[in-house]
Amino acid sequence: MTRRVGPGAVAFVALFVLLLAAGRSSFFRDPGTFWHVTTGDRILADGFLRADPYTFTFGGTWWVPYQWLGEVAMALAHRCGGFDLLLVGACAMLAGTFAVLYARLHGTGLNPAAAGVVLLIGLAAAASHFHVRPHLATIAGMTGTMLLLVAVDGGRAPVRRLLWLVPAFVLWTNVHGGVLAGMGTVGLTVAGWLTLAVIGRGPLRSRRDAVLACAAAAGCVLSALVNPYGLDLLKTWHVIMGEPALKAIVQEHSALDPAAPYAWPVFALAAVYLAVLAGVHRGELRVSWFLPAVWFVLTLDRVRHAPLFAVAGLVVVAAAWPHTRWAAWLAEHRPDVYRPRDGGTGFWRNVWLPAVLVIAVALVPIRWARLDPAHWPVELLPELREFEPRSPADPHRIFNGYIDGGFVIYHAPGYKVFVDDRCEVFGGDWLLAFVRADSEGTADAMAGWEERYGRFDFALVRAGTGFEAYVRTAPGWELVKRTDVASFYRRR
Repeated sequence: MTRRVGPGAVAFVALFVLLLAAGRSSFFRDPGTFWHVTTGDRILADGFLRADPYTFTFGGTWWVPYQWLGEVAMALAHRCGGFDLLLVGACAMLAGTFAVLYARLHGTGLNPAAAGVVLLIGLAAAASHFHVRPHLATIAGMTGTMLLLVAVDGGRAPVRRLLWLVPAFVLWTNVHGGVLAGMGTVGLTVAGWLTLAVIGRGPLRSRRDAVLACAAAAGCVLSALVNPYGLDLLKTWHVIMGEPALKAIVQEHSALDPAAPYAWPVFALAAVYLAVLAGVHRGELRVSWFLPAVWFVLTLDRVRHAPLFAVAGLVVVAAAWPHTRWAAWLAEHRPDVYRPRDGGTGFWRNVWLPAVLVIAVALVPIRWARLDPAHWPVELLPELREFEPRSPADPHRIFNGYIDGGFVIYHAPGYKVFVDDRCEVFGGDWLLAFVRADSEGTADAMAGWEERYGRFDFALVRAGTGFEAYVRTAPGWELVKRTDVASFYRRR
């Protein structure tokens, strides 16, 4: 590094370029990206929504866009620069988050290569959930929360600084429901500190410290009430997290599969974390250093928690490493690998270059984002738009698969879709029945749905599915166009 450019800036540049190249298509593989943008636009145009505006199956029923502020931010970015600016923003947020973590690892005294290897393990552990969605704010929010908790736990920050979490959590509440993870993390830590305070240990050295910590924890929880939807926002969180069927339907809600490649870096990071913790003398262990273990267990139950384990693990590895016997041995025998230092690198040295890079990339008129035609039915867009309803009186009911609802909502909003990935709208039982109907009893299910919801006017069905096989052979359907990804039909 140089006097003008810090290690965090170098890490940011490398990560930003890597993510921008790797994420051109992969960051747009989640259907939520599309309807998040459309929802943000609707809120900007019509105000806060309280009913489903997208489907003909549940249209008009109760629905709260609980990520409303994140969606508004996405809509504004999209208005300025389309998916390209959304990609740049997502890459900048992730690169900034992991660059901070690299700077922490490097600041312990690890050489750049060793710090980089540990960081890349953490990055890979979180990467399966890198999508252009508001949940990226939760990854950044958890990182900031962990950094502050570890700093207070180590005596490097006063307890009163925890109060800054309250306004941060108010913002986080309105961006993404992952703020619940932050609340739980703060609550567990403060509970541990209070327990240690009874025996005169931990960072809470006085009654005032205990009161401040409890006030901060309570404020973080109460921040959930500071939103335009009131208790309805909390109701939505409860519906989503309390629906057991989602684990069988939605991949990100399923348990971690140890045989899947995405799980291997999760276990690798767990091994690094446990090795570091094992090297710390028992008397030096701190409450906050056990938080990654909690998030690892939660990741085993729901893979969506993997990014939270990744960032929590990296924060604690950086904090605990200098206290290990492994660090002491390397400092004595291999100073080329580890040499203790104070970790200070200066703020502006790590900021100015990333800021210049992001602004420059955002202003360059290059199509950074690309929707993968092997994943999305982009080849059917001309036909979808040709038959798109122009008024509510036109035929508008389109039967579609779960993954394509958001795609249609964004690209051809004149249709009313059959289903999309907003699980809180449809409920677990309904979605389970929909999933089963693709493989068994398809004809009966389709007939029952048409009787209940009205005659389908169009169908966008994925190649090789039971729904595609049914529509292809059922009377009354006319093929408009077939591609390797999907087929588009209309009623004769």
